[in-house]
Amino acid sequence: MNKNLLILLILASVIYTANIWGTSVYILDEAKNAGCAMEMYQRGDWVVPTFNDALRTDKPPLHYYFMRAGYSILGVTPFGARIFSTVMGILTVLVVFLYCRRLLNEDAAFYTGMILVASLQLGVQFHLAVPDPYLIFFLTLGWLSFIYAYVEKKPLHYYIFYVAIACAALAKGPVAVVFSGLLVLIFLFVQRDLKWKSLMRMRVLQGAALFCVIVLPWYIAVGIATDGAWLEQFFFKHNVGRFTSSMEGHGGFPLASVVIVFAALMPFSFFVPQAMKMIWKDQKKDAFLQFSFIAMSIVIVFFAFSRTILPSYPEPAVPFFATLLGYFFQQVQKREKVGKMKLRINGVVYFVIALLIPFAVWFALREENNLKDLASLAVYFVLLPLGAGTALVYLWKKDLDTALYIYTLTAVIFLMLFFYAAFPEVDARNPVSQSIDYMHHHSAKPVVAYRDFNPAYIFSFQKPVKKFENTEELASFADSHEHFYIVTQERYLPELYALSQFNIVYQGKDLFERPVTVVLEKR
Repeated sequence: MNKNLLILLILASVIYTANIWGTSVYILDEAKNAGCAMEMYQRGDWVVPTFNDALRTDKPPLHYYFMRAGYSILGVTPFGARIFSTVMGILTVLVVFLYCRRLLNEDAAFYTGMILVASLQLGVQFHLAVPDPYLIFFLTLGWLSFIYAYVEKKPLHYYIFYVAIACAALAKGPVAVVFSGLLVLIFLFVQRDLKWKSLMRMRVLQGAALFCVIVLPWYIAVGIATDGAWLEQFFFKHNVGRFTSSMEGHGGFPLASVVIVFAALMPFSFFVPQAMKMIWKDQKKDAFLQFSFIAMSIVIVFFAFSRTILPSYPEPAVPFFATLLGYFFQQVQKREKVGKMKLRINGVVYFVIALLIPFAVWFALREENNLKDLASLAVYFVLLPLGAGTALVYLWKKDLDTALYIYTLTAVIFLMLFFYAAFPEVDARNPVSQSIDYMHHHSAKPVVAYRDFNPAYIFSFQKPVKKFENTEELASFADSHEHFYIVTQERYLPELYALSQFNIVYQGKDLFERPVTVVLEKR
């Protein structure tokens, strides 16, 4: 195997699998996705997604299927829920390297792979049991196979494109089709090749048929099984609604996607001014660079106007941003006219930002009442300015290669410390784990829920939780059950106090969220 590829695959495997078994499924989106997959797995249902026995219309089923496979191998555990997200990350690094090596060169491919494995944001993303790792991989595979087929005139790779986009559509829906369609049309227009003859050469009719064969059966099946309810809510609420209005408190700000993508590839993104200047010139004569620039731009611009945004939303742009940066670093090493002296200022700026990160983390932890005593975890983040300072020394010596290796090594060591040492301490303070420990320690009693409650309880209990929407139903249940716990949120306590038969046994703020989880026990 190619030495550079082997290094990248080892790094990706070590980073993306780091302690995926050792922390709880707690984060909101992860808890809902892993819990939904668990319920489908327990019912043996391949069609209708549910969460807490209620129809879940947020996402299509591809990631649920992979999680089901994980559960069948590793049990209904965090490891089982996350293992294939990790696989998607490793495969993303693999396909990016292979295609960049063919379309650019070995050095540019290696730099691109280094940038990807050093991404703190991707490192976190490929740890989570959510649909985004699957979307990132299949879009990346599809788009790279398209441009390879176009440039190298390898028509069979167009079929990889169509299959990959179909899988992406089964991972997250129409956004995969919208992005891919815009990308192909804009690219062909810029290439002055937007012709019917060109589309036929791309096997567009066969590709459309192949796409429909893969995608439509499940969409038709879920539409029939739910009398159209899943289709209506998914397309109008979770696609149109998320773009036009803020949902679930995930509002953004103008150009938030730019900030997210820039932060995803720190510290390498600090070299973007010189990189984009070079790319803008070179892409006019290199179809792959042009394609990568358009792919990155479409995703960033689209989510710049979205009213709902999460850090994961613009991440399909990251592999192509990394490709452009990888090309830039390779060209800096190659071209004598490109002055390495000018890169010093970029290194200085990143060093100053890196110096501020430990203080920002310290203050953030101090702001969380249940994490104040963990503020010392900020010491792990001191590694970032140390690495930035060391790399800056080599930038000053005009040794860009060593500086890039130091940036990468720093990120790898930091991610290992984060996943194995820092984050587990924070995760142990989440109210779901703490309250479950209390309930198990004192006595095993049935658990019910009142109105809104932390969704991580579903995966932790490995079964749905009976939920009451009003005090009348809860009072009736209490009359026929002597002992049980209620999980709810602090804002509903005034309603429950009216029943005069429950005591608070646990109360804790959800980590980095506004709600306060409360557990009550029947007197």
